[in-house]
Parts: sequence; structure tokens; C-alpha cells
Amino acid sequence: MAEYRVYRVGEDEHVRENGAASPTPASERAASRGHHRSGAGSSAVAVSRSIVWRRRWLWGLVAAAVLAVVALFWFFGRDAVGNSMAALDLARLSGKVPGWAVIGAPVVAVAVVGLVTVYLAFGRHLALKLIALAVVVLALATPGLAVGYAEGTIDTVSTKDAEVTRTVKETEEELEIPLPDKPMNILLIGSDKSDVPGDPGRSDTQMLVRIDPETKSISMLSVPRDLRVYIPDHGYDKMNTAYSYGGPKLAVKTFKELTGLPINHFVEINFAGFWHVVNILGGVYIPVDHTYFVPASADYKSINLKAGYQLVGGKQSLNYVRYRHDQRGDFTRMQRQQLYLRELQRQSGRWSADWGKVVKLIKAITGETKSDLDSLRKLEPLVNLAFEVDTSKVYQVHLEGATPMIDGISYVTATEAEVAETVREFTDPKQAPLSTKGLKISKKMYGIDVYNGSGIPGLATAAASQLSAQGYDAEAMADAPEFPGKATVVYAPKNLEAQAKIIGEMLWPSDVRIVERASGVDDGITVFVASSFDGVIEVPEEEVQAQQTLQSAQKYDWESWRALDAKSPLRLEAPTAWSPGLVYDEFRSYAVEKADGKRVAASVAVIKTPMYGFAGIQAMRWLDPPAIENPTTTQAVAGTKYMLFYQGTHLHMVAWKRRSTLYWVINTLDNQLSNDVMMGLATSFKPVK
Repeated sequence: MAEYRVYRVGEDEHVRENGAASPTPASERAASRGHHRSGAGSSAVAVSRSIVWRRRWLWGLVAAAVLAVVALFWFFGRDAVGNSMAALDLARLSGKVPGWAVIGAPVVAVAVVGLVTVYLAFGRHLALKLIALAVVVLALATPGLAVGYAEGTIDTVSTKDAEVTRTVKETEEELEIPLPDKPMNILLIGSDKSDVPGDPGRSDTQMLVRIDPETKSISMLSVPRDLRVYIPDHGYDKMNTAYSYGGPKLAVKTFKELTGLPINHFVEINFAGFWHVVNILGGVYIPVDHTYFVPASADYKSINLKAGYQLVGGKQSLNYVRYRHDQRGDFTRMQRQQLYLRELQRQSGRWSADWGKVVKLIKAITGETKSDLDSLRKLEPLVNLAFEVDTSKVYQVHLEGATPMIDGISYVTATEAEVAETVREFTDPKQAPLSTKGLKISKKMYGIDVYNGSGIPGLATAAASQLSAQGYDAEAMADAPEFPGKATVVYAPKNLEAQAKIIGEMLWPSDVRIVERASGVDDGITVFVASSFDGVIEVPEEEVQAQQTLQSAQKYDWESWRALDAKSPLRLEAPTAWSPGLVYDEFRSYAVEKADGKRVAASVAVIKTPMYGFAGIQAMRWLDPPAIENPTTTQAVAGTKYMLFYQGTHLHMVAWKRRSTLYWVINTLDNQLSNDVMMGLATSFKPVK
């Protein structure tokens, strides 16, 4: 008979060993039984203490491992994990990853690892332990693989050569750390450094972009490159020479001293980088205001770009934003550059759903720029806001001045008052007019409930009373149980969107949110005033525009319209009202390529103003191009719904649809046509035949 051991229930140590080879005499067995009876208690106590100590050692090792992981993460892993989370969040924008995954995935992973670890410590079945160990290894490896993918995907973000690293480090001395949830200023520098050895290059463009996460708005401030400014340690010179003297560091310092504004980040991009980025995006749709043509034989950069709304690729885009040989030279070029950036942001929806294109874009931007934005974690909030903001909250400001000759050199000069006013408009942009003609919903037809979400007593009462003084049916309600944030929030149904925007403008900074009306709830507007509200609503005065005469029943140059209609497959309409001094500069019938690659019929008529600006009339079969996304407001006139697009207080474009055709009238780059003339032209359209 084989030997075997005998155990007591619940004990790990065996009591005795039995076997046929050496039978135990009865007397020894009796003695043994007596011995075990007397020592059973002490043996059980010893075993129990052993188990307790082993458990303590196990939990001690677990705690030490956790501390080690935390320490390693703190010193080495924060950027990697931060980049990975940023990559996951950006992937969420593409629609490929659900929103709950950002929080849900880590929570589920931690729960699984925790449960499996407990079973590994206290479970009994070896097979299950092996399976559990495999699960833990997989769970621990997955974040590492994700981090590796994110780091590999964006390795060009932080991989810079020694010269770029040195330049960025030097420039960071002039930058200020941005505060959380506060506006961020980014200086964009377009450089034109040549391949000639020793050429320091120049800043062809300098534009400050202000991103406000509270109001989800973007402001752009451009200054002329020939602006006469004081350059630290170099004296007075042109703005673009600051870059020549000291690179982006001195350019940032000079811009700060000129405007008095803090600069939080900088991005320098050269011509090749700009060209590459635009081509990755597949081009940008631009309403080209007139034909740009410079032959290759000219002394300056050639260009051949026709008038009309069209997809513009990298080479032509670069030529377009650099062009400065029409109308007002550098001033008009600044407006053209701002228009291009606005349209670029407007079309972000074309790329946000394509994760591969987003990754290529990030690589191109970071690989071909000099910037302190050297990680995906830093870039993520900027990309997020670029996708979220609509162009009704993109504001353009540019500094202008006199153009004297000083010591035989042409400069642009601006007074301190002119600079200060431009900076004020940049940080507190002008809003669209508070009211538009033809609104069929009066102020008394809906109520406004004002809640205090600031924690500051009396703000709701102050806002409601001032709104009532403006003719609104406003009432202060109880304090909000939950504060909505630092920016005032205005909730409204879709049919009150225009009115809600007006309320939001008076309570600026604010965020207007359109919501579905709940059953049994009055159709009105709800306002949660936040700490950004200073207690006084802003009622901007209507800007007085130069009087421009618009004469009805003119049918100006109708023969040219008939000739265009004969060439076009569209059933064209044209304005029957006209303003003296305006003339048609060109007519063009062509095909525009849509986002899906299909080509549709289009026509454009270019209007030249007495001040050499170019307005336009566009018609095409593409009914939903990026150009008409996010109108500032809408207005119904004689059964036609008009979409109004403002730049500050100026009406920049009026669009409408009729007979399966989209039309718009677009102002000059500097909005020379008054709001009344714009609306008068748009509402006077009649069929050409």
C-alpha cells in the first residue's frame, strides 16, 4: 500500500503519514494520538499566524508595486499617457470612438485588473489562475501598446533637430503660461527664409490668434509687415525685420511690446510647410473675389486664379494669401489671409471624421513648423476648439495706418490710440447688430427666465431688470443649484435661435445652446448668468455707415446677364436694384467640384466698387457648401429665407436658395458695401429671362 498523508480540515500542515511498508504498532499509534490531541491547539495557532503574515507580506508587495508604478508614471509617463488620452479624445471627434470610452475604458480596465489580482492572491484553481494571469498581462499591455501607438503616431511632434530645439527654448522665455479655461493668444509667423547661406529670413506674416474656451470664439489680429515699430535693442524699423534680427523670440517680444498683450504660444511655418498642409487637407474652398493674374515673366510671384467659389490647392493658396498687388497692398493682403483662415476653420468638419487625415495633418503641422506646442497633449484643446467653434464666432481685426516715406523708406505708421483701439476690438470684438428688419417675433412674444449661476448675489436680478428695460419679458428666478461655468449660458429652442444670439451678445461673453422644447414647457429662453457677467448688459450702438444710394428697377447691364444665362445651365437670377458707382468687372460660367468629387454648374459676376474693391454674386447647384454653414442669423422676406453672415457689425454675405439654385451676394474683403445695400441687392433678384 502506498504512503499517504492525513490532514485536518482547514489546516495546511499534515497530521501524520501512513503506509503499508512500515506498519505502526498499536502502542505507538496510541501514543501518537495522545500527542496530537495535546499539540493540536498550538499547531493551529502557529498555522493561523503564518497565514496572517503571508497575507501582510502580499499586500505589502502590492502596495510597493503601486507606489513604484505611480513614481514611474510621475517621472516618465505623464506626457506619454497625456498624449495617448489626447489621441483618444481626438479620435472621439472623428466618430470612430464613442464619447464614453475616454472615461469608461480606464474604469473598466482598472476594475478587471483589480478583480483578477484578488483572485490570483486568494483563488485555488490553477487553471483559472493561469487564465487570470493572461488577462492581467493583456490588460497591462494594452495601455502600453496604446501609448506606443500614440507616441509613434505623433513622434514628429516632439522630434526636432538641435537648431529648432534651441530656437523653441529661447522663444519660450518670452511666452507666458496660459491659465486654465482662460483665453489663449498664439502668434502665427509666416517666414520666407531662402536657401541662401546666411539669409536670416523675414516674417512675411504675423497674426495673433486669440482662442477663448469660455465663449468658444476665435479672434484674429493682423499687423502690416511694414509697420514702423520699436524693436528692442535695435531701434525703430519695420515689423518684419524683428524676425531677421532675432528670429521668433524677438518677433514675439516686439509684438508683445507693440500691443501690450501676453503671448502664450507661437507657431512659425514656412512656405513649403503651408503648401504641404493645404494639400493634405485636399485644398480649401474659397470665395475668390476677382481674377488674380500675374504672368510668370513678372518681377514678382506669378498667379493665375479665376474668380468664383472653388477648391483651391496648396500652390494657388500660397499665391493667394501672399498676393499684395491689388487695391490697398498689404492691408488687403491681411484681410485675404484672415478670410482664408476663417474658411479653413469653417471646413474643419471635412476632416474631423477622417482620423487618418487628422494624424497626417498633425504630423505635417508639427513636423514643418517651429513651435512650443510640442506634444499632442498641448495641441488637443486647440484642435478641439477648432472643430467646435462656428464661424459666426470668428472675428477679424487688422491694424491700419498712414503710409509715409521716412528717410526714403516706405513705412506704415499707427498712433498709440489706433493701436489701443485695435487691441480693444481684438479682445472684445464687435458683435452683429442686435436686431434685423423683418423679424416676426416681437420681444413680448416669449419669456426670458434668468437664473443666477454665478454664486454672486443680485446678478440675475440685475440682468433681468436691464433686459426688461430693453422691452423684453424677463424675470429673475431662483439661484441655480448647479453653476454652468464661468461663461453665461443661454438656452433656447430652434425657433428662437436668432433672438437667443441677441441676448447672448448683450450678456457677452456667453454661449448660446439650442435645445429641444420639453413637453408642457413654455417656448421661451432660459439664461444662467455666470461670474463673467459684470452686472451691466452691453447694448452696442448701431454703427453709422456711409450713406449709399440704391435705386430700384434698374436691371443694370442686363444684356451681359442674358449672355451669361445663355452659357450657363442654371436658370439665373440677377439684381434689379443698383447703386451708382458700382460696375460689373467680369462674368464667368464654370463648374465647381463638390466635396464628394462631383462637379456642378456655377456662375459668378464680379462687381467693382469706386474704391477698387470687389464684391460678387454667386450662383450654383451645390446647395450646401461649407460657405453657408453657421449663418449669424436668418431673415424671411416675401417668402424667401435669407441667411445673413456678419463680420462684426458689417453684413458680409447674404445667401438664399430658389429654384434648386443657391445664390449669394458677398461684400468686398473690407466690407465697402453698407448693410442696407447688401440686403437691397439680395432681395431685388428677378429671373434674367
